[in-house]
Amino acid sequence: MNLANWGFHHWPFDRTFAADRFFSGSLHDEAMARLLFLVEESRRCGILSGPAGSGKTFLLKLVQQRAERMGRMTVQCEATGLDGRELIGQIATGCHIPCDADATPARIWNGLQTCFAGLALIRQPLVVTIDHFDAVDFTCQQVIRRLHQVSDSVGLKLTILLATREQIAITGLQEINELRIATAPWTMAETSHFIRTAVERAGCMQKLFTDEAVAFIYEATRGIPWSVTSICHLCLLAAQVHDASIVTLQIVEATAHELLPKIEDRRPGIHSPSASTGQKKHTSTVAALMKSGT
Repeated sequence: MNLANWGFHHWPFDRTFAADRFFSGSLHDEAMARLLFLVEESRRCGILSGPAGSGKTFLLKLVQQRAERMGRMTVQCEATGLDGRELIGQIATGCHIPCDADATPARIWNGLQTCFAGLALIRQPLVVTIDHFDAVDFTCQQVIRRLHQVSDSVGLKLTILLATREQIAITGLQEINELRIATAPWTMAETSHFIRTAVERAGCMQKLFTDEAVAFIYEATRGIPWSVTSICHLCLLAAQVHDASIVTLQIVEATAHELLPKIEDRRPGIHSPSASTGQKKHTSTVAALMKSGT
């Protein structure tokens, strides 16, 4: 990736959780405001929901950074595939409680109670963020309930923020959940604004994506932020390999077939056997880039 090719001082579509790279749609702004309200007011629990790739992980990262600047202690958990024993182990480790393979659940909970009592004594609230909570064992819901019971017993202000996919209903936590927060894909206007803003923030003031290319990106990804970022990343690589000064519709079509082979294209002729030679050339280039791990 030659940054100087377009005058970039950083790659515009890399996967980073830096706050200055965050681009939000209207629903993301609202979700961020609600999450910060929960943290600032030390509310018990909030559930952030939305489709895969819609920005939930990024929002949790930003909230964690903001919470730390507010003086909160924070613990971040990745919950995919965990059962209750593994989840409480992650939280205990995040609270700096010794938690080796031989630690019993009773020992871990005693350690957490001691830690929570210490935080309550110095009046330091605790914020726990748990990503992908839809992919956990049912016992993890019992862990969340018990964490609040322990914090209440010692007077600790504990806020737990859970991220789940849109269709998941966490029925076992309804009595402690104080706010359900939704994310959603970008609109066409937001997708276009994101692409333009990302390029400008990276240091390039020229228009790198044609209007037709942006429209196709939105169609192909349906505005899912993760997919938009990924396809734009590969489009720039393909354009660079072919010494193209801008990303055209042809480049995006070829890249979309490599990155999103299962999408149902709405544009006529894209899957036609009579596809242009140039498109096939771009397709093979993108495939080579992906196989090489670029």
